[in-house]
Amino acid sequence: MGFDARSRRASARHGQLFALTALALAVGQVGAQSAPTPADAVALDGVKVTGKVLSTEQAMAEKRAAPGISDGVSADEIGSIPDFGLGEAVQRIPGVAMTINNGRGEAQFLNLRGLNPDYNAVTVDGVALPSTETTSRNVSLDVLPSSLARQVSIYKTVTPDMTGNAVGGITNLRTRSAFDSPGLFAAGRADLAHWDNRRVVADSRPSGQVEGTLSNTFGADRQFGFVLSGSYFRRDSSSLDTAMDSDGYYRYTGGTQTLSSLRQNAAGTGSTLKPSDDLDGLAAVPDRHRWLTYDNVRTRQALFGKFEYDNHQNLQAHLTAGYFQHENDEQRRTQFLNRVGPATFDSPTTGSFTKGSAQADYDHYDQVRRIQYLELGGSYEPAERSQLDLVANYAAGSYRQSTKEDVFTSAASSKLGFAYRAVPGDVALFSPANPAYFLDPANYAQTSYLSRMERSRSGLLTLKADFTHNLQEDASGWGYKAGVEHRNLQQRYGLDETGYVPTRNVSLAAIGTEDTRFHPYDGAGQSMLLIDPDKVDAYVAAHPDAYALATTNARNSAIGDFNIKEAIDSAYVMGGYRDDTWTALGGLRHEDTKQTVQNTLPSPLNSLTQFARQSVERSYGKLLPSAIATYHLAPDLLLRAGASQTLGRATYAALAQNSTPSVSPAAGTISQTLGNPQLRPRQSTNLDLSLEWYASRDAMVSLALFQKDIKHEIVNLSSTTTQTNPGGLSGTWQVTTTQAQNASTAKVRGLELGLADLHFDFLPAPFDRFGATFNATLLDMDGPAIAMNDGSRRTLPMLTGAARSLFNASLMYSDGAFSAQLSANRTGKMPISFATDNPANDVYYAPLQTYDAQLRYAVDRHLSFLVQGKNLANARPTRVIGPGQALIKEELDNGRAYFLGATYAF
Repeated sequence: MGFDARSRRASARHGQLFALTALALAVGQVGAQSAPTPADAVALDGVKVTGKVLSTEQAMAEKRAAPGISDGVSADEIGSIPDFGLGEAVQRIPGVAMTINNGRGEAQFLNLRGLNPDYNAVTVDGVALPSTETTSRNVSLDVLPSSLARQVSIYKTVTPDMTGNAVGGITNLRTRSAFDSPGLFAAGRADLAHWDNRRVVADSRPSGQVEGTLSNTFGADRQFGFVLSGSYFRRDSSSLDTAMDSDGYYRYTGGTQTLSSLRQNAAGTGSTLKPSDDLDGLAAVPDRHRWLTYDNVRTRQALFGKFEYDNHQNLQAHLTAGYFQHENDEQRRTQFLNRVGPATFDSPTTGSFTKGSAQADYDHYDQVRRIQYLELGGSYEPAERSQLDLVANYAAGSYRQSTKEDVFTSAASSKLGFAYRAVPGDVALFSPANPAYFLDPANYAQTSYLSRMERSRSGLLTLKADFTHNLQEDASGWGYKAGVEHRNLQQRYGLDETGYVPTRNVSLAAIGTEDTRFHPYDGAGQSMLLIDPDKVDAYVAAHPDAYALATTNARNSAIGDFNIKEAIDSAYVMGGYRDDTWTALGGLRHEDTKQTVQNTLPSPLNSLTQFARQSVERSYGKLLPSAIATYHLAPDLLLRAGASQTLGRATYAALAQNSTPSVSPAAGTISQTLGNPQLRPRQSTNLDLSLEWYASRDAMVSLALFQKDIKHEIVNLSSTTTQTNPGGLSGTWQVTTTQAQNASTAKVRGLELGLADLHFDFLPAPFDRFGATFNATLLDMDGPAIAMNDGSRRTLPMLTGAARSLFNASLMYSDGAFSAQLSANRTGKMPISFATDNPANDVYYAPLQTYDAQLRYAVDRHLSFLVQGKNLANARPTRVIGPGQALIKEELDNGRAYFLGATYAF
């Protein structure tokens, strides 16, 4: 087994090396050709360039013309990113890794240069978008359709006219203009989709997407224009999550032994590790095994409109509106088996427990994310090479989740004993000794009947004014730019919970279950007991006397609520010089921030019904310098360098959200987690260097080096103090408070390599119709230090959401009307969370490699048909845990997806 694993790793390394070498040679072969400018016509030997090749060529031209270090992806000739979605397209850019929605949905959050979304900014036409999440500043990219963007640019170096809240960088979506294609333009796309994993309980309905764009210019001088676009996406599928959650560690020495786990708790259901525990050489067995089956219907609706005016001399204006919504209707059914007491080992990886406990539950989540915005803007040129730009934008981001939960438990019993198999690196399996008892609903008693509504809304007003003199993209000589910006943010979060507890024994048998029996693919023939929520609702409605309101409803509904008001006033000035050899930009940006944070605590701390509202105001200012220079070593060889300082503001949760305190009068202790309104933003000093060689219009090599030194890093710290009469309580108490603090530093160093040769012209036919792209990102990190639960400090090996290596490659083929693309993407091991009890409980995503493919046939210059396949190798996202992350915590099976579609452009 070890030999096979090493062989696979070696083969992967050799394959990557071969691909890199072959592509570099291909680029080198075309280097002797003259390099046309980006403005050259998009044609090769009389062949019209379309689809992925056209998109990549346009992105290369944008990269070359940019004043700083950037990468991007462009729309193809029908005005849509030629990929499965905006997130999928963006993850093929060097330095980008995408976080999948709960490991089961679409590409959702963008991690840039090893920094998770909390460190990055997302803008549309240069204006920041509000958050679509409850407690973070993140923008969920699965809310936005790919048809929104004419060009997606990721700026890895910033200039003073850009937002300073961008440690990792800025992702800007440039929307379509009617003047991109003067006259009438119409394009549409429709796909019918199929997911291998169908819904478990209900019948799946058709999946797919439709999108359309219409634009036109009109008027005597074609001075008016409009753009209208809309799209609808539906994914009807299921996922299976096989979860082990946590592990116990045993000092097994061979033969048959009955052992308790290291630091086993009194109930025998788990362990509480210490940071000093050495787990090397100990046998690991999961404490719990559960299957979670998810039936999901995901839909996305989008509408976008823009009305424009351009007198083609010195005045432009636009009115833009957008509405984007993503809904996830999810039904989750779970059944698990938990160990109780000691384990009897037969071998290091097999054994049994004589006693266990079980649970079956159901959760219905309806999650709606929405972004709406309205923008009025204009540009006026009062004199030659001078330009005044004004923008007013109001955007609202929101998140709403309704939850319905039913929980049934089966008490610890010898009838729930089970055998186990737990091989490191493989999914564990528990096999009940008495399957009939495990699956009998009469043995499960209802413990909870709950509904919850969670709402978050972020309103953002942006006002901008910029004046530019001779600093436009086509300028030469000296120039300058100055501007001001006002951003007013209001973030509100609220939760309402209504829970009921049974006042007498209510068994699942009395209520009834689903008739469906689901057999997990990795269950060796086992099946799951599935709750029917309609039968639960009917039973509760018919027996109101059997239930009482939970006493914790009011407290749970109030404690996490918060409001944040944040006003940021910015001003900047920058100067620059441009000629045929040099481009240089530099300047200063000052951001003045005023925050008001309001949240809630029980009063006194052990109260279930009385609460006190708190309000804290603070302000701070930051001066952020930046400079970028580009030097043309040769007409097709560019050297770029940049230095800047940027910010990373704290999440809303870190600033404002409190959790329910734990008060123990018998022990005289209080444990609480509090928001910290006094948090300063992270501050990063960034250094960048890039070398770019444009061997021809469709061939490029780029190499970038960067370093980010981050201070005021935000980490959670705990402290215990003796307090008298804390929080309205009487007496002396030991109070343990966990709170985010500016208490550490971090450093990220990285290398990005980009290779592209879209046509292998140096090869004989038919191989000259092939082309390829390859991107690689390698990171080295010094993570922040966190406080462990014994008071010691641990320096983290990485940053959360950062993978040390990212690779993606695409092989393309084009021959007349036919084109094809095969894409591979590999993301290295990525940390999800770091534990404060023992590093063995750190959770990571294991390395993941996926393959996608697309076939396209152009009937004529208007109509094309496409066949696409997603996740062709059926890669399963896997969360790992344990010493060296050698144990599987969760394996998620989402299946393959196939699309059959057509595009039409007029």
